[in-house]
Amino acid sequence: MDWRYDEALTTQIRRMDRAQRHQAAFLALRRLQAPLVDIEMPGEWGVDPAAVDSLLRCGAARLDGEPDDALQQAIAELSRAPLFESEIDPELAESFQLETIGGWILLAEALGEMSEVQTDRIIILAREQADYLDRCIDDTLMVVEGEEFRERYLANTEDRLRAYGLGYFATRNLEVEGRCHEVILDASAGGDPLSSGVGRELLNSCDRYGREMVSALRAFPSE
Repeated sequence: MDWRYDEALTTQIRRMDRAQRHQAAFLALRRLQAPLVDIEMPGEWGVDPAAVDSLLRCGAARLDGEPDDALQQAIAELSRAPLFESEIDPELAESFQLETIGGWILLAEALGEMSEVQTDRIIILAREQADYLDRCIDDTLMVVEGEEFRERYLANTEDRLRAYGLGYFATRNLEVEGRCHEVILDASAGGDPLSSGVGRELLNSCDRYGREMVSALRAFPSE
């Protein structure tokens, strides 16, 4: 089964309107958000934490799929950092930070159209990063805390998810992604699904997943 492009994984996206696709893409980036805010970036990147905070605040403020000048301005401010004029050979955690910033740029470029293809691209980024982390954990000789929990989760997850043959983070991401799409599609037309109690719990699920990712990334030594 192709977990990147499997038809079953994108059926929900095809049912969404522009605003709903924006919400789905935002939640994919929310699952990747923790490395940006919980792991310090290298000083030579010259990234102002306030610029990152502005990006995340503006990105969460409007989820209607329409062009967003405030988000564009936040990205423009962040893009002034020396990071964007340098050749970067990132360590593992840094690669997650760079990919997440790239995902926000993709989202800002998609607003106004927010096509299925553009939405898929951002959501697939979250899937790929989760799988990449699993492969790094499998390849290392270090013990990454939580191994027993991850194995127990995989042993008890539903058959539909286990059929992909993925590791913990990729499987867990797909589980949360599916729940995100369900909540978005179940919301009333024109409503804000993330302001409800169910929506807030969904955000918490994305954040818990992100914190688990950070915990695993921190197990890898920095040079």
